[in-house]
Amino acid sequence: MTGEGPAPQSGELGRRRRARVALSRLTVTIVLANLIGLVILLLGSFALTNYRDGLIAAKLEGVRAQAQIIADVLAQVAIDETSCQPVEEADVERLGQEVALCSLALNQTDVREVFNRVWDSFEGRVRIFNAPQTFQVPPVSDASILLIEDIVLREDKIEAENLPPIDDEDAREPFSLDRVWKGVVDFLSTDYHAAAARRSLEAELNEALDSSPFAEERGAASVRLDEEGDLVVSVTVPIRRVQAIYGLVTAESGGIDDLVERARLSILPFFGLAMAAAILSSLLLTAMIAQPIRQLAIAADKVREGIAAAGRARIPDFTNRKDEIGELSGSLKSMTQAIYARIDAIESFAADVSHELKNPLTSIRSAAETLQIAKTPEQQEKLLGVIQKDVARMDRLITDISNASRLDAELARESREAVDLAQLIKDIASMYEQTAKDGEPRVDFSDPLQGVYILGNAAALGQVVRNLIDNARSFSPPGGSVRVYLEAPTQRAAIARLVIEDDGPGVPPDNLESIFNRFYTKRPAGTSFGNNSGLGLAISRQIVEAHGGRVYAENRLENPSDPSGPRRGARFIVELPAD
Repeated sequence: MTGEGPAPQSGELGRRRRARVALSRLTVTIVLANLIGLVILLLGSFALTNYRDGLIAAKLEGVRAQAQIIADVLAQVAIDETSCQPVEEADVERLGQEVALCSLALNQTDVREVFNRVWDSFEGRVRIFNAPQTFQVPPVSDASILLIEDIVLREDKIEAENLPPIDDEDAREPFSLDRVWKGVVDFLSTDYHAAAARRSLEAELNEALDSSPFAEERGAASVRLDEEGDLVVSVTVPIRRVQAIYGLVTAESGGIDDLVERARLSILPFFGLAMAAAILSSLLLTAMIAQPIRQLAIAADKVREGIAAAGRARIPDFTNRKDEIGELSGSLKSMTQAIYARIDAIESFAADVSHELKNPLTSIRSAAETLQIAKTPEQQEKLLGVIQKDVARMDRLITDISNASRLDAELARESREAVDLAQLIKDIASMYEQTAKDGEPRVDFSDPLQGVYILGNAAALGQVVRNLIDNARSFSPPGGSVRVYLEAPTQRAAIARLVIEDDGPGVPPDNLESIFNRFYTKRPAGTSFGNNSGLGLAISRQIVEAHGGRVYAENRLENPSDPSGPRRGARFIVELPAD
């Protein structure tokens, strides 16, 4: 039961990935990354601070001109000359400063006549106030007491809206985009409306009364809310004759929110086009990035599932793109090929191991079966010798197989350090000299008299030297010699060369490369069989290639110009990059 759990999960994961090809997290991320800037730009444009301020300034200029014209006309035709009567000094002392020295006022009939005949061309709201008659602070506390005329001139239009029945308590305005839009606009204009709400008409009137008659812009101006809560620009100008103030003209103009809203609405089509472009670019990026990555992920899942099911899957090839996706595709493809190559090597290695172990086991079984029917002690001793020899061969074979199987992991795990190759070979040659038996080939090492340093694993490199020397000794005649040379790197080639020569029969020209294959045990006639596992040279090549070098074999010829001529022995050459 435990071995069947992961397979459905991995397959289900692959199916889920394939089912959601059209939409992925990366796609959503790309879309949001492209849209967030547009949304911020749109929200910023909703505020339209500069546009709104410019619009209000232009509105104030027009309203101020209108108010000044009205004030000048009323100062000429609507002042009540009889309204200012001197007050006795005794009354001033008795009443204090509750009344003015004289009462200044406008003639209400003349004010109405002026508006009825002249001011149809003005737009907005105009209010006429009498001047305050007391010296209280502030002079105006309630504008409605001083109001003479309140006229809305040339109103643009009247909007009609159907309201729900009064008795319908559950009647609610249905959801609409207009309500959402208005809510967003109101939210973005909250601060500005709050500042306008703090302004009052009375404060504007008092400011106008305190204004200088010699200022370039007479009166006072403000942006405030009217009685209905709408944003208006307002200008109040005193009605003066000489220095006396007989009244005040307040001109208002609204519609600012409507103008700003129309400006905002005019931005929406451009925002829609920009959003469409962002979505199209997101889809393009999705097609160029997200989809290839998803295809690579699905292919990687198929590779994993294929390995478990002993199948093969192909990685999509995007290397022609010449970008990061192409590099990722190439890397995954190379990795997959390396995995399949390793699987093939493992399968081949397992088959070779099975075959190599089967041979001595078959020999041992045959000898054991024959031993039971052997009649003479000489036959029994001979059969026991065969069994002992095959057991030794199996022991040696199993040891070499174990070393070969863990070699990759050891080379990847162990750290590299500077190795004096000359001293390493010298120590190995000295060991062979001390342990040599009578009749065995000797090992002669030509010391280069200087250190030859490479970056590598000393134990692994020592195994290479021993394997090559053992191979050369196994083919050398009794009493012969194995010669070892070490060439130091030069300025032209920073490569250390190790050369090992023997006086054996050499290697057939067709087998100069195949002798490095695993379990290669083909040996010339006259040499002992069964003393080698056929893994020594393969292990040596594996170690040398892991150190960035190469190892190859060649024959020592009687006539170097004739490759097929008599051979004087074999030569193995190891080239390693020097530190």
